[in-house]
This record gives sequence, structure tokens and C-alpha cells, in this order.
Amino acid sequence: MRTIDETLQPDVSYRVRQRLGPLITRLAQTFGQPEYHLRDTEYVGTVQRPIDEFTETLQEHGFEWDPLAWYHLPPVGSEPDGSWTYQRTLLADRQIHTILIAHSPEYIDVFAHEEYNWLRHPIKHVRQVGIERKAGSSAMRRWIESHGIAVETRSRRRRQVAHAIDDLYNYLGSIIR
Repeated sequence: MRTIDETLQPDVSYRVRQRLGPLITRLAQTFGQPEYHLRDTEYVGTVQRPIDEFTETLQEHGFEWDPLAWYHLPPVGSEPDGSWTYQRTLLADRQIHTILIAHSPEYIDVFAHEEYNWLRHPIKHVRQVGIERKAGSSAMRRWIESHGIAVETRSRRRRQVAHAIDDLYNYLGSIIR
């Protein structure tokens, strides 16, 4: 059985990205920001399925793993586990950039934004010009749902608060009885 780390990235390109990461970062600093802070508006939702199954679905429908992606810093305090892009054509003007954060082998937070295609507009892309957070997350949510994949759209914090309130009501109800 494979561990979660073994299922997250394509082997060769992932290792190359890890080794060349510092060089890519130094080069990126010349033109723009080498890291990107994900925002709550980019939260697509949580998918409960094995990450390798979800990434296979992405690949089958034209998404490509992006070994040159910046370091994405999510608001939930976890490290990103995958960066995928989708362009209608290789030199499309814009692309959807999807970032996966696996909290377990079957629990994935999905973030997305729309941005300039790095192949067609490398400088705009590096400088993070024209990023459409809400449009990208909405488009990705529609894509996930259109492929019959259930997605929980409440953030982890909202779900935790809702569970805590439910637990409190249940506790108070047991005391009153």
C-alpha cells in the first residue's frame, strides 16, 4: 500500500522540482514574488476521495501537474500537496490554477484561481497580475460538481464551529433531560 506522500506528485518531475526549487525561487525573485498566499476567496471546497483518484480525474480531463508553480501558502496552516493547471489550449490567454492540500489520504482541500497562462504571459504570470480568485474558485467548484464529485463548500473553520455548536446543544440537551 502506498503512503500519502507517494501518491501526491508524479515521481520524476516532483523530484526535479524539489531539487531545482531554490534556483526557480531565486529566478522568480528577479521578476516577481516566489510565493503566493492563498486566500479564503480561493477556497473551492473539500473533496472526500483518495488524492490519487482525484488527481487521475484531473489528468483525464486535461489538467496538468505544474512543476514550476510558486510556493503556495494556504490559510489553513498545511503544506500544499499538488499544483495543477488547466488551459483550453496550450497558448490560451488564461488558465485555472488548482492547489490541493491533503489532510489525509481521503480528505483534500481544494483552492483555485484564474490567472494568466504562464506559457503565453510569463512576466504577467510571475508578477501575479490579473489573478481572479473568486472566478477561479467558482469555475473549479462547477467543474468538480459537473464530474459527479461531492464537494463540501463550508470552510474547515465553519464546519468545526458548526460541530462544536451541535455538540454543545447535545450536551445541554442531555443535562436538561
